[in-house]
Amino acid sequence: MITVETDSLKWLLTLAQRKHTIDGSAHAQLYSVILKASDGRLSFCSLVKDGVSSLMRLSIPCAGEGEVVITDIDTTLGVLKYHGGALKISKGASHDTVKFKSSNKQTTLSASKEARAFPHTPNTMAQWAEKSATLAAKINVDDLTYATNDGETLKTMCSFADLNTTELFEAFRCDSMNGQKLNKYEILFDPPQDLQIRVGGVLKGMTQTDIKVNTPAPYGFGATYGGGLEHIFQHLNSDIGIHIWDFTEAGMGYPMLISMGDGDYIFQASHLR
Repeated sequence: MITVETDSLKWLLTLAQRKHTIDGSAHAQLYSVILKASDGRLSFCSLVKDGVSSLMRLSIPCAGEGEVVITDIDTTLGVLKYHGGALKISKGASHDTVKFKSSNKQTTLSASKEARAFPHTPNTMAQWAEKSATLAAKINVDDLTYATNDGETLKTMCSFADLNTTELFEAFRCDSMNGQKLNKYEILFDPPQDLQIRVGGVLKGMTQTDIKVNTPAPYGFGATYGGGLEHIFQHLNSDIGIHIWDFTEAGMGYPMLISMGDGDYIFQASHLR
């Protein structure tokens, strides 16, 4: 059995969805997830829907150990709306089910790792988790390194620590100015200037926000990211770090690692400007 605070689990699953805008509509980048409880944290590690652009490892405090299969995040969030306080999670009485129990309510949902990871995909949740773990094994959030397929260990080219998430959200949310929602965020750094975030187009409003940073790195870069960064920072409330790798020689731009503490991170691919 695993015990968590209901609001914490809501936060975790909402952030996991990584909603972004396509053709004016919000779409989740993650539909299902396998949660694992160990060492006082309930965590998941998963690639987003395209299987390439982003990997997330997020966690919340918990008691107990075990595994929770969430076959539909939206459905589970719909269940959690009717629970509150301490939430006990366990396997249901029948095969491939999960049980959520609060003070005087109990809800059972289907929960099979053989369910599809996303609609319209042949990949099961188990297969997707294995694919995600393969990429996660290359990323070391403690020493900020990436292990390539040929055994080389690459360090980040620059790091920005203790960045305020409210300030970042205010910068990224300008992508929604006048309803444009382009889901394109340009990040530039030209030392010793501030970190710059540019969003939007001139037709409805292009906005640049300057973020003060303190970094000794002499290297600059400029890259464009997607992945619903506005959604990410809307749901974060503590300082984070942003760390950049230079993969331009491999034609992969400047991947970004957003570090959040407790081993949590978001790895986000980029496009060259």
